[in-house]
Amino acid sequence: MDVTLYESGTSRSSRCRWTLLEAGITFNSVAQPELAKSDEVKAMHPLGKLPVAVIDGRALFESAAICTYLADHAPDADLIAAPGSWGRALHDQWTAFALTEMEAWLWNTAVNKFVLPPDQRIEAGFEQNAMMFGRAASMLNDVLSRQDYLVEDRFTATDIIVGWIVNWGRRQGLLENLEGLQAYLQRLFERPHCAFAKD
Repeated sequence: MDVTLYESGTSRSSRCRWTLLEAGITFNSVAQPELAKSDEVKAMHPLGKLPVAVIDGRALFESAAICTYLADHAPDADLIAAPGSWGRALHDQWTAFALTEMEAWLWNTAVNKFVLPPDQRIEAGFEQNAMMFGRAASMLNDVLSRQDYLVEDRFTATDIIVGWIVNWGRRQGLLENLEGLQAYLQRLFERPHCAFAKD
């Protein structure tokens, strides 16, 4: 595969970087956050967002889609359950759950803290966003208190996608008393290719 990753530090781009490293796929990196919203990136992603992966000449955006595609195309790395298997259904389930029930609330707070211009921000929902994230995180904590990983009880791309969101919650101080998630993150941090922010 010929892969160029347009990335930006420990943002969602780091999911893609980690997947590439785990998969052993050689790639070119364009680590220039200032390219976001540029004409160059908008030609690949209509909203001009990073990350974007150009794979064999075709652009793919949305980090979960990139990670899934890369994992599928690196079978020797065994990073994802096979299409059509129950494990693959669980990959889809946990990815969708984390993106909608966890990341969406964190993103709404971020949008209204520093993404939008000050005159467009709405701060009234911060407490509710934390509550809704916490509700989903508590459920995931219960699951990960009984097993080490989300799919087939082994490390997969699912953990890269979901783990990034859990780590964002940790960085926002939202994992208090969720020992299952804290231990899960520690397992991820210990992997040599982990690309998550650890501060």
